[in-house]
Amino acid sequence: GFRLRRNRVSCEGREKGHLRRMNPVAAQPSFSASALFRSGFSCVLALCLQTGAMAAEPWWDRINPSELAPANAAVESVIDQYVDAGLAKRQVSPAPEAPPETRLRRLMLDLHGRIPTMAEMDEFLAGDGTPESWRHLVDRLIEAKGFDRFQAHELNWLLMDGQGTEFQKYLDLATTERKGWDAIFRDAITGQADPEKRPGVDHFLRQRLADPDKMANDVSVRFFGVNISCAQCHDHPYVKDWTQDTYYGMKSFFSRTFDNGGFIAEREYGLVTYKTTTNEDKNAGLKFFGGTALAEPASVEPDEDRKKAERAQLEEFKKNKQAPPPATYSRRARLIEAGLAEDQQHWFARAIVNQVWHRFFGYGLVMPLDQMHGENEPSHPELMQWLARDLAAHDYDLRRLIRGIVSSRAWQRDSLWESGDRPPLNLFAVAHPRPLAPRQYAVSLKFATSSPETFGAEGLAPEEVEKRIENTERSAAGYERWFERPGENFNIAVEEALFLSNSVEVQDQLLDGGGLMKTLATLAKPEEQIRLASRSILLREPSADEISLLSGYLAGRSDQPQDALRQLVWAILSSSETRFNY
Repeated sequence: GFRLRRNRVSCEGREKGHLRRMNPVAAQPSFSASALFRSGFSCVLALCLQTGAMAAEPWWDRINPSELAPANAAVESVIDQYVDAGLAKRQVSPAPEAPPETRLRRLMLDLHGRIPTMAEMDEFLAGDGTPESWRHLVDRLIEAKGFDRFQAHELNWLLMDGQGTEFQKYLDLATTERKGWDAIFRDAITGQADPEKRPGVDHFLRQRLADPDKMANDVSVRFFGVNISCAQCHDHPYVKDWTQDTYYGMKSFFSRTFDNGGFIAEREYGLVTYKTTTNEDKNAGLKFFGGTALAEPASVEPDEDRKKAERAQLEEFKKNKQAPPPATYSRRARLIEAGLAEDQQHWFARAIVNQVWHRFFGYGLVMPLDQMHGENEPSHPELMQWLARDLAAHDYDLRRLIRGIVSSRAWQRDSLWESGDRPPLNLFAVAHPRPLAPRQYAVSLKFATSSPETFGAEGLAPEEVEKRIENTERSAAGYERWFERPGENFNIAVEEALFLSNSVEVQDQLLDGGGLMKTLATLAKPEEQIRLASRSILLREPSADEISLLSGYLAGRSDQPQDALRQLVWAILSSSETRFNY
């Protein structure tokens, strides 16, 4: 029968053209995806990336704004303009457009976190295939509820590593209300929960209050794309913006914040003191990346009597389960002001542009993702600058950015490369196969093994289809824990291999004779069964070789036809083609 090799899975099979076949044996060598994002190696890697003296000025100051693409240009056209220019400079011809089935599968996985249903695939293939119809499809998917659900899920991974159950409630509401990225940043740093308008928003701060150093670096990485952890002990030797003043200046934004009975509170006094490399004790002032110290009211330490009264008042708030009144002067509010200031927007806007680009292309314009400093130039600096400017000009609307990315030729390219050595990832000449995230894989397994009639029955109202889709997504939640979030050199974990091979969930829920299995059993001819299995799981017709191979397998197990069908479906489900977004 068919078995999954229990060691590594990579993109090599797809890159050489093999993932199109239903080969359940995974290819082996390495896979590069998130490249040390938020890892402890970032500081060391940053040092290795620098080979000479610091640049006289950051890369963004070397770009003349008047020479960028017009501000009113379409996002997708600007993406293709700069990516194509980079390819022409390197004399690289890009891969052709991916086949329609591949593009729709990729689109649904990236926008809704699931594979399309057979009904959705049939409807798409029956269309005229024009760029205009693609734009209408993209608009419809981005306006759908499934986009909101998956967008909130991905933002929760970006900000909370997928662990913020309470914060997820806030993100669910924020994406539905179409809050801009700046508004989400403002709410998260303000941290004032509201049961109706901002449920769970305070959990971004509350989960980090015990460790101010983690708080400072987490905010720097997740909102500004800068890992400043190595500047805690010394000024960075190659990155001029990463100094001890910067590190402790960022930490000072949160030094007065604390938890009071489950509510975020903030004092109006208190300083951060640190020891310099010359053993000098120094008070840190508020400081944003690359800027000067920010002016603020003088910090006056109250006497013991006033501190005692303050503690008593806080205990009273805690006893009554009330939020303390906001500080008259808030350092966190100063961070919001500094981070969104017009002359500092390059940090905030470019960081999220790079994150979103990485999510949809599998590789950032700047790598590693947390090294977005002035000496680490993007692969396409003008494109990065234009996208950041456009995002800020359109109220940090991530929908607009995402719509432009998936409408571009660069994103729609095939992942097959058959003309010599594969070009570097940062040219975006060919699509980069990406392992599915836990939610994508779990939900797709459920959709793949559902009965074709579940979502495509004749006369089924659109509202009922949406309800069934949401219920199917929800039913897959228990599977997610078995799958690892893709990272650098992604490998299939032993737990995942054992889950696919032996778990009750797979054997009894996906292959228990219901759903797809029940429909397959009603088909008399092996070829019909193979075609339906391939279309349901892989969303494509099987090749002649696949039909021949699998027909022979079914014929050899004719004494146990049901078990043979289970093995066939299992082999396709556990194949590398199912596991990757290509």
